[in-house]
Amino acid sequence: MHNEIKSRISAANRGYQAMTKMFTSKLLSRDTKKKLHIAYQHPIVMYGCETRSTTQDDENKLLTFERIILRKMYGPILNPNTGEYERRKNTDLYSLFNTTNLKDFLKSKRLKWADHVWRAEGRLIRQVLDNKPNKKLPVGRPRQRWLDRVKDDLKTLRNGASIEDAKDREGWRAMVEATKRLNGA
Repeated sequence: MHNEIKSRISAANRGYQAMTKMFTSKLLSRDTKKKLHIAYQHPIVMYGCETRSTTQDDENKLLTFERIILRKMYGPILNPNTGEYERRKNTDLYSLFNTTNLKDFLKSKRLKWADHVWRAEGRLIRQVLDNKPNKKLPVGRPRQRWLDRVKDDLKTLRNGASIEDAKDREGWRAMVEATKRLNGA
């Protein structure tokens, strides 16, 4: 998964390099640049993200990539005391961007896919989720599994929520939307 995320980030970076003139143009408004970023780069970076069992490091790489792009989009800020241009702080960037960051978007997509998988009773995709292989486990810390990440996402969202709540479609959709609105909380 780590290599997949790195390749997705590098593909989005190549896409950004192809459109650098648009993202740094003074003729386009910030709103247009934001829409362009969401419509063009988010799908490149997030392709297939719902099936990944990411680590904290992977999520931090996604956020770092997004902040780099936002800094280039919004440019530096003039310090009135010194008269010099300074880099925007992360809080300034996210207040300007004011949209779901990549980490929260990843969580919402993962929860949406979990809903789909959990309601697919009797199908192969559900059997893969429920199957417990009968072989010896390797030595060391257990690997991060997709279902573990879904359970962690549910814990951060609401106490007592479980994947069995996916049977209530409307409640689950509301929970997925709440995940998008977290913005790092």
